[in-house]
Amino acid sequence: MNVKLPKESLIKIITTYLDREVEPDYSWGPELYDFHREEVRRYGSFDFQINDKVSYSLGGENRFECQYCLYIEDHLSDQLTNLFGNLWIPIFKEWFEMGSGLEVTEMSVFNKLIEF
Repeated sequence: MNVKLPKESLIKIITTYLDREVEPDYSWGPELYDFHREEVRRYGSFDFQINDKVSYSLGGENRFECQYCLYIEDHLSDQLTNLFGNLWIPIFKEWFEMGSGLEVTEMSVFNKLIEF
């Protein structure tokens, strides 16, 4: 059965899922924006863990092949793609930027770069 949802409803469903299932172990939000920026500046990247397993990482300058690239680990990409197809990708970018305070210029999903 194929069900068509309004775009706003779909965004809300995916965002709610991300909030409940994909938020990093040690939380985030405006109070940690400076911390995340400083970690990326100092070390070149920052790993976000879910249940003590790296699930996504942001690479800053000179750390990865792209600047401010968000790398989604395959286990998380598989999970989200199985649930939402590719619809989750731009929603994840916005959700990540709001939660972390970090800018994303590209995402790596299944080792393919997506530019924004």
